[in-house]
Amino acid sequence: MSDQAFNRLSVLKKLRAAEPISRTDLAQISGLNGGTITAIIRDLVERGLVIEERLGSATRGRPKLNLRINPEGAFVVGATMSENGQLCAEIVDLRGQSVSSHSAPAPPTRSLEDLAQAFCRTIAEAIAASPIPRTAISQVGIGLPAIVVSQTGMVELFETFEGAPFAFAEAIERELRIPTRIDNNNNILARSEHWFGDGGVDDFTLVVFDLGLGGTRYQAGQLLIGSHGIEAEFGHTKIVPEGGRPCHCGGRGCLQAYSSVSAIVYQACELRGEPQPAIDQLRSRFGEVVEAVQAGDPDMAELFARAGRLLGRGLANHVNMQDPERIVVLAKSRDLIDLVSPPFFAALHEDTLPVLRDGDRVTFKQMDDSAYARGAAAMVLEQLYQFR
Repeated sequence: MSDQAFNRLSVLKKLRAAEPISRTDLAQISGLNGGTITAIIRDLVERGLVIEERLGSATRGRPKLNLRINPEGAFVVGATMSENGQLCAEIVDLRGQSVSSHSAPAPPTRSLEDLAQAFCRTIAEAIAASPIPRTAISQVGIGLPAIVVSQTGMVELFETFEGAPFAFAEAIERELRIPTRIDNNNNILARSEHWFGDGGVDDFTLVVFDLGLGGTRYQAGQLLIGSHGIEAEFGHTKIVPEGGRPCHCGGRGCLQAYSSVSAIVYQACELRGEPQPAIDQLRSRFGEVVEAVQAGDPDMAELFARAGRLLGRGLANHVNMQDPERIVVLAKSRDLIDLVSPPFFAALHEDTLPVLRDGDRVTFKQMDDSAYARGAAAMVLEQLYQFR
């Protein structure tokens, strides 16, 4: 990102969080000088992204002006696929506020091409049912639970769909004729946390502790992406170096093979001599394991304890190396949070360098399903804020 794009993005984010705000106050909170702020705001007003509000004054002289994001400066669509097989599309204005939403069933086939077509239909229906004309939609953002190269729009691996690698974004653009970006769901959730989470922190790590385990890093207000254009694979860091459990990636000893909902269920089945359940049965089987712990089963309780310990150790390594200002661990299950938190915090404390120990650094939060669509919208809003 150029210095100009970075400054514009930073100013718009600060303005959005504090609006209405004067140029003088915006310069103070952004750290930019008055001349730079004036030039950026002039450009943004001309582009229709920012509006000026004149304030009445009881004294003579130039009237004061407050700045706001122009909500009608652009509209974007954020779309995702929910766990229950629904495709969800939400239209969002430039302030990040929802205008309307629409959902439809995912296709019954397991073809990535068919999935792209289903997204096209759902997005087109969402636009048609909204008060926003199609010509006012600037971009589409889609989040997928897959390995994605966001710069090219390619899906490299989608465990439950066939046809990868597949040019997913290109297929959507070709059909809808609207610029489209895609990304991995973990990155989408990180964007949602950055834009809509508590406090608006610019330096944080997001960990998604769910069926799998993922991690995403924000630094200086920007999402960090590796040199291959693929999101960080925190779940595939090796936590048991020798003789570790097999992981679906083909390796052994991955953190995800211990600290995830699927790992807990698979290990419970092994202890009970039962076959592994299908993916669509993992939630219900996880509930059974939780019930066993609550009934006093020590073997099932140890699975949660180990998941917490190893996750704490993995994040201690991350803190020792990166020292993020904040870490947010998202989980859908309140029971999972309650059962892993005590061993997690004990291991985190033990394995973090004393000088870096901070009891308030890590927060567990229960995941909100609507965060996916908001994060997909935030992904394209960031692009509009930088380059429009």
